[in-house]
Amino acid sequence: MNTRILIVLIAAVAVAPTAFGQMYGGQQMQPRTQPAQQPTTGGSQQMTTTTTTKTVQPVGVKGYLDNVMGNSKDHKFHMNVNGKDLPLTPVKLHEEQKLGGGKTQMAVDMKGVDGKVYEIDFITSSGVVTDGKIRKINGKAL
Repeated sequence: MNTRILIVLIAAVAVAPTAFGQMYGGQQMQPRTQPAQQPTTGGSQQMTTTTTTKTVQPVGVKGYLDNVMGNSKDHKFHMNVNGKDLPLTPVKLHEEQKLGGGKTQMAVDMKGVDGKVYEIDFITSSGVVTDGKIRKINGKAL
């Protein structure tokens, strides 16, 4: 009886980091296969099962921003500007423009803690954000 409890506890400890990692911000993890340990009976029969976990990537600029800001301690989008960290809050999402080849561009107005409004262009490829650059500060092009 004690051996069975010990085997179940070992299996639970082996699986717990994967389960809790997905629940609390385990984004951008590669799918992995992990064998689950099952208690064996005295005979030659042994059961093994595999579990596959799949991580869902955010789709589009809004999904990307929601994901990044949701995982940020202060719930802001952080960007490096002139070597300094700048926390930003989205104000307005502009209309998405198709660039061709499965790529799109969307401008987002974001207000910084410095009081300035930054227009940032986000480039997506197949719905996944691949790049983001500041295009305007307070309506003036760089």
